[in-house]
Amino acid sequence: MQSKASTIPEYISGLSSKERFVVETLDKMVRSAAPKGSGSMKYGMPTYELASRFITFNSQKNYYSFYADPQIVKRYLAELRGLNVGKSCIRFRKIEDVSLVTLRKIVSDCAK
Repeated sequence: MQSKASTIPEYISGLSSKERFVVETLDKMVRSAAPKGSGSMKYGMPTYELASRFITFNSQKNYYSFYADPQIVKRYLAELRGLNVGKSCIRFRKIEDVSLVTLRKIVSDCAK
């Protein structure tokens, strides 16, 4: 679902409490793993520019999506086993379903 929010805090504040918790967790993790990243809203989703790559995440109707560079996502497929993983998208229903350690590694690699 694309948001009309113009800033990441505005986007987060418009979410339900359950969604807000997950998205805030992802947002804090990305900012911590890549402190030099520049965050903004693009395509209705929180997006962080890291070096020459992007990290994007979003709350969808029935799941959360986390997008990263396809080559980097591919490196972590074994650690993402059990999740719905596309070329560059990692989908999960609950924050407990995904390893924040693995997502943090992906963000760190994207920031290099």
